[in-house]
Amino acid sequence: MRTGVNVLHGGPPAARVATAAALLAAAVLAAAAAKLGVAGLAVPLLIGAGAVALFSPTVALTGLGALAIICEGPEFGIASVTGHLYQPLYHDITPLDAVVGLAVISSLLAVVRDGRKIYIPRALLVPTVILALAMAAGIAVGHANGTNLRFSVFSEHVLAYILLLPIAVANLDINERMVKRLLGGAYALAVLKAVEGLAEISLHLGRTVEGTTTLTYYEPATNWVIMMALLALVAAWIVGPRPPLWMLLGSPLLATCLMFSYRRSFWIATVLALILIVLFASTPRARRVLVPAGVLIAFAVWLLANTGFQSNLPVVKRLDTISASKLEANREDRYRIDERANVVAEIERHPITGVGSGGTWQATAAPLPVEHEEGRAYVHFAVLLYWLKLGILGLAAYVSIIFGSALIGWRAWRAAADPPMRAFGLASACAVAGLAVMDTTASFTGVEARFTAIFGLQLGLLAVLAARHPAELGTRR
Repeated sequence: MRTGVNVLHGGPPAARVATAAALLAAAVLAAAAAKLGVAGLAVPLLIGAGAVALFSPTVALTGLGALAIICEGPEFGIASVTGHLYQPLYHDITPLDAVVGLAVISSLLAVVRDGRKIYIPRALLVPTVILALAMAAGIAVGHANGTNLRFSVFSEHVLAYILLLPIAVANLDINERMVKRLLGGAYALAVLKAVEGLAEISLHLGRTVEGTTTLTYYEPATNWVIMMALLALVAAWIVGPRPPLWMLLGSPLLATCLMFSYRRSFWIATVLALILIVLFASTPRARRVLVPAGVLIAFAVWLLANTGFQSNLPVVKRLDTISASKLEANREDRYRIDERANVVAEIERHPITGVGSGGTWQATAAPLPVEHEEGRAYVHFAVLLYWLKLGILGLAAYVSIIFGSALIGWRAWRAAADPPMRAFGLASACAVAGLAVMDTTASFTGVEARFTAIFGLQLGLLAVLAARHPAELGTRR
């Protein structure tokens, strides 16, 4: 008489599958632990999370956004271990690339399962087409100029974020109410990141600035998230109704963290976006004070830049460096100016085709005060970098990305039914103007991986909110 059941051979099908899965998981766990040590114990969990994300695009894209916001680079003192998300895993592929790829594939599979057509928002259609053509041309030119084909292709992996992520999010089966929840979670993460950044400088673990103090966040991604949280809060206050108390209580932390980032470009972008938000969202009576207020702000900036006062405060020193004379004197700012002259000279040699993806600039029109490692593959001016690498199509791609991003934000502002979501659309449209300014001091859009992932997800959420706009109606599903 049998007293047991051999589940591998004679048991119920469900029991056999469960046992086989358990044995497979044990084998994977043992192999991962032997290869990676203690860290390998997390591999089965990652595989399980990836399997869930593959069949749930909302989970995949939400997880991508949370990881990109939470995980800082290796230079961040409090949690440098999170920097592994951005370190090469296989050749040029990073874990972040893998997560982005998983999220995009998950969204595509959902569209196929549901029998839907892929939805491309009209506001982003032209940027998508031009960028795709520019990337193809960049690969062809780079390879023709002697760049390894694989290297040329993978050098465009961040550009692929801006190409695919907005479409992946726009094709999610979510509504405005779900977007509101996601943005509420993003705001909460922004406040937590502000607390973390202030702890970073309190413990003197951050990157040094002006030789006397440490900063909160140097990388653009977190500063962008905090900046967007502040702008959306101001826009929501103007549009009404008043934001929840917990959001208001978090605003001083956000402002303080952004100030102590010492990123001058973010300061300027925030002020510019705030002025635009007031211009577009306030009443006609309030708009009448914008011209005199703008004149006063311009006069104050000029006065700060041209008054020779002394102060040991790092914030004052940083503001003082905005003046043209201080930019000339600062070694790194001088480098950017000379780099720009060389890049313009290189573009003049290849105005149509550029040097191709993976190519570098070689011009010596202006001697550089310092040579950075791989510095000639980069430009501190995004539109010039696009033009240099992708030719005239790259120039058109960057301009169309900026205009398309502002347009999708504007349509979300006009079409969303919920006032906080309208405020998010307005804040995003105005922030893009600030981003265009920021991209003249360092290349972020389509270049910095973590920032581009967050920005691509943001454009996708704006596309969901803009779907009710008259110009977008009839294009979805």
